[in-house]
Amino acid sequence: MSLIDYHRTTTKELLALTNKVRNLITHWGEDGRYKEAVLKNVIRRFLPEKFTIGTGFVIKQTNNRGQHLTSRQIDLIIYDDASPVLFKEGDFVILTPDAVKGIIEVKANLQNQGISQVLRQANENGQFIFSGKDDKKQKFFNGVFSFEGYENNFDQNAFVNSYLQSNDGFIDAHFSKYKVNHVSLNKDWFLKYWKDDASPHSLYNIEDFLVLRQKLNSFYKLWILGII
Repeated sequence: MSLIDYHRTTTKELLALTNKVRNLITHWGEDGRYKEAVLKNVIRRFLPEKFTIGTGFVIKQTNNRGQHLTSRQIDLIIYDDASPVLFKEGDFVILTPDAVKGIIEVKANLQNQGISQVLRQANENGQFIFSGKDDKKQKFFNGVFSFEGYENNFDQNAFVNSYLQSNDGFIDAHFSKYKVNHVSLNKDWFLKYWKDDASPHSLYNIEDFLVLRQKLNSFYKLWILGII
């Protein structure tokens, strides 16, 4: 019995499901939405029962009574089932910030879609949600998942520099709590932000699984249960 082989099988299943649609349709917008749905269903298997995953918006109150602000639409939102939901229809939800435990932006190919812009937008989404939370001590998961990109001649230093550039301009005291802290690149590469670590932006090759296991038990505990 091998936990590593188990997670490799899950990865292969995820890629196989997404390729099924790509082989049948040519409309890339629909292909992208299907990728979100597949990833959502895989993550759902590993979430504790108290958490639910959906897609939608987060709204927060302003200082003016009766007025609120609305986030961008977020690809995947992990939220506490015990928290009030303002609106729900299927997997589509509208939530308040305190209900949200994690967010994930899903991209077909982060390399082609502009890494710095995508990561900056994810940071802005995190800032919007976290600033509306009453409890600033809550752990918050902010991830970006890319199915493809950075597969050949991967320049690790250039990628980390782009990640750091996406952090420029966020100077509030809570930034480390809501910033993008997990980036998954294709099936092989994974970036993790370790708060208060000597090397906080650690990039891992998932094939070298033993290195990652020294810090957490498995990739899925790191990626999915990092919100706990």
